[in-house]
Amino acid sequence: MKTLLLFFTLLISITAIGQKEKDKDINITEHQTDDFYLAGENIKINAIIDGDLVLAGSNITVKDTVHQDLIVAGGEIIVKGFIKDDIRAAGGKLTIDTEVGDDIIIAGGEVLITENAIIHGNLINFSGDIVMNGQILGNIKSYSGEIKINGTVEKEAEINAEKIYIDGIINGTSKLAAESITIGKNAIFNNNVNYWSEEGSLDFKNSLVGVNASFDESLKGDRKDFTMKSFGIAAIGFWIFYLLSAFLVILILNWAFGNFLYSIAANLNTNFLRNLGYGSIYIFGIPLLILVSFIIIIGIPIGIFLGGFYLFSLLFGHLVTALLFTYFLETKENKNWGMWTRAFITLGIAAAIRLMTFIPFLGSLLAFIVIAIGYGLIVYTLFHREKILNFEK
Repeated sequence: MKTLLLFFTLLISITAIGQKEKDKDINITEHQTDDFYLAGENIKINAIIDGDLVLAGSNITVKDTVHQDLIVAGGEIIVKGFIKDDIRAAGGKLTIDTEVGDDIIIAGGEVLITENAIIHGNLINFSGDIVMNGQILGNIKSYSGEIKINGTVEKEAEINAEKIYIDGIINGTSKLAAESITIGKNAIFNNNVNYWSEEGSLDFKNSLVGVNASFDESLKGDRKDFTMKSFGIAAIGFWIFYLLSAFLVILILNWAFGNFLYSIAANLNTNFLRNLGYGSIYIFGIPLLILVSFIIIIGIPIGIFLGGFYLFSLLFGHLVTALLFTYFLETKENKNWGMWTRAFITLGIAAAIRLMTFIPFLGSLLAFIVIAIGYGLIVYTLFHREKILNFEK
């Protein structure tokens, strides 16, 4: 029982990393010499990060240099520090106000690329609305509700939107498709433009510099598909947010419980029915225990504790089980995967489990069985093995 309580305590402690009080910011001010992962309510990065930076939270601000990738998911995200490699971001409102050494893949409700922004690679955007006032040295590919380009695109532009407003410079070829396209007085096209708009032919004013603009009926097919694309944008945005958040949780779980899960993973394929039984008892039994705790007044604190833990286990059960399956495969194949390989394989398994739930009834049943088998092995091990938390592989 002590090991079970220790396991619960560790798990709650780790999840508390992402549950800071709203009036308390997480402010990182010390130089980080390796990859850095963090979840919280309000996060501010005011220190140099030598490796990758992976963040998830409600309000996130990055003000200092990140020497490798920035992977971030949140409600409102502001990036002001120099990012030497890629940005992968998903959020409600995103502001890029810095120089980025390579590509940006971004999904959000509102996106602002400020006049200070220089993107050395490509910008791939899925958003509700985007304003691009900066400089893109590569290509831009955008699917959005409304897009305004007031800055410079050095290479090709492929834009599908409800409304397009161009008042900047595009040096490569352009493909524009929208219900409405507006060409501002400062717009400059230094290469050929193919476009389609419900309004028909457009007046490009003096924006065409020795090049041609052609009304392209074939782009209408792309525009007809845009309704489905708009639906797809929301789905893609959700999945980017899910994958980023899941990836962060996987890294935390691997750090906190990797050795424990590794030590029991070899037994995953033994006695599936027993593991399924223990897992089912856990999934259906804990709510009854919580209910009894609330009925007994002195048990209310225990009920609150168990409720928080149980909610966590339901939300992230597929991630815990996926990590367990990854360790099982690693053990079975006699491999020694590194942290990143292990994390990406776990993410793939977790995504597959999540996708199963979209299959009516059967998918949810299969997902339940998989998660129950994983939790069943953990519960059985906790109750039947001594020295469970063996922190050396």
